[in-house]
Amino acid sequence: MFRSSLLPHPSLGRNLLRTVILTLIFSAFFSLSEIIVTVKDAAYSPKSGDIALYVIISLLAAISIRFMLTRVLLAVTYIVQLSEAIYHQFYGQFYGPSEVWLAFVETKDIASGITDSLGALGIYFVIMLVAIVFAVVVARRIGPHWHKWIALPCLLAIAVMFLGQFYKAIDGQMYKFNPDLRHSLLRNGLSAMSFSAVRLIPEALSGENQNIAHYEPYQVTPVPDHQSGKYSVILAIGESLNPHHVSALGYERETTPELKALMDQYQGSGRLIVSNAVSTRVAIPMLVNNLREPDNFSAYKSKSTNIFANAKKQGYQTAFISAQGLEGLSNWIGIHDIDFWEDTQVRPAPDVGADRILTPSVEKAPLDWNKPFMMVLNSRAPHIPYERNIPAGFAKFSTPRLNDDVAQKKNEYDDAVRLYDKELASAIRTVMAKSTLPVLVFITSDHGERVGDGGLFGHSVVEMPIAQVPFIYFSNDPSMSLKNISPQMPLNHFQLATLINKVLGYQVTNPNQKDDSYFITGGDIRGLSERITYHLNELPPAEQ
Repeated sequence: MFRSSLLPHPSLGRNLLRTVILTLIFSAFFSLSEIIVTVKDAAYSPKSGDIALYVIISLLAAISIRFMLTRVLLAVTYIVQLSEAIYHQFYGQFYGPSEVWLAFVETKDIASGITDSLGALGIYFVIMLVAIVFAVVVARRIGPHWHKWIALPCLLAIAVMFLGQFYKAIDGQMYKFNPDLRHSLLRNGLSAMSFSAVRLIPEALSGENQNIAHYEPYQVTPVPDHQSGKYSVILAIGESLNPHHVSALGYERETTPELKALMDQYQGSGRLIVSNAVSTRVAIPMLVNNLREPDNFSAYKSKSTNIFANAKKQGYQTAFISAQGLEGLSNWIGIHDIDFWEDTQVRPAPDVGADRILTPSVEKAPLDWNKPFMMVLNSRAPHIPYERNIPAGFAKFSTPRLNDDVAQKKNEYDDAVRLYDKELASAIRTVMAKSTLPVLVFITSDHGERVGDGGLFGHSVVEMPIAQVPFIYFSNDPSMSLKNISPQMPLNHFQLATLINKVLGYQVTNPNQKDDSYFITGGDIRGLSERITYHLNELPPAEQ
């Protein structure tokens, strides 16, 4: 009797075998759509942790398959994952919270579009149907029979994965739930579904965000006699850069001596202009997509005015190098048309002085420097908290420390601008030294910054001073001075992006613009956040 108690339970081996088999089958269903998308989209490269999650879910589901809730959650998981694959097949990119919301309020249009493409999408629907039937019906019959005290914790673990994502959406910022090509189909889909279910769809049901603006498509035509491929383009996008603290534009403190030197060397031009938004997650997508209207969803989708897409059409190489993480923005920026993308989500940056990675990233960029390129350099240094962005020994204005907190923060901000200046100028000089073609350099910021005004700092408040940003232009080709490429200096980001499209070879005309009105918007990329309207002819002289 004692001997028999030491022997394994007669069903243990069978349960283990069934668990392994079921785990492999579940994983195979997950793998099919991942493989299809990976083969189709060379830019898609999910993190290993995301892929490992499929195996973990498959194992947990196999152990707890006796529970109906497990089978339902597994079926929902397949639906979420495969819906991302279907959307990618249809649109060439992944859906995020905004797209789920749009599908909810424009159900008929979305449904008709998918119905018309059933032939192309058929493989995904077949996989989804088979996976759901297997998960709900078949798996229970062939699955293991683990004791409930083993199976129940596995079910709870799956439930926590789902509920945890929905819980994060309660107070989370939408851009953190946007899709990214470095995340798996499941993670992207679950992020989108959770934020939509918790935040956006309830708003739509209440009527808060039901209105969708409809705009005429932008007219994009080739520039006559354009000499494509004769030069390269840099668009440098600063972070939280207040133009009144830029010495290259007249600030009394020497905060940007390197940019001033470049302007002097190449007879550059500069002034104050107005951004599209007061948050990075809206301002950068609007700028690179050449948008005037913050709620012009169709323009985002079409990419007809996206500077990277248009650069690619003209044979330009494309690169986006950022000293900050832009996870969740890659789809909006147009990552499929970007040959080389690097940000702090891809490679680590120093905890202090992240802008120092710009020049090394340029150095290793896999570009043919004998051919034209369109490159964005995105900085970080002037973002609050400023002192954390200043490397040891670099401070000039902020040491010794003052007792006046407002004055001290102003000094720290100016030192952060000095770091931005040093590192951006270094990266630009590196590009110019490498390129065998002339380089056109456009410098601005995503948005401005309140630097001690009324004792306050930061941004994200929808008002004109925070939307004010610098604009600087120069080129190492004297024939490409600003007056030679544009009849007038741009006054806002829409005009700046229109100018960049022009030098890339495309004339952009906006049929929706009936007067000189423009918009400054908040942090909702759907354009549903607070906004203000301004007119160029009503701006103060310094801003015109």
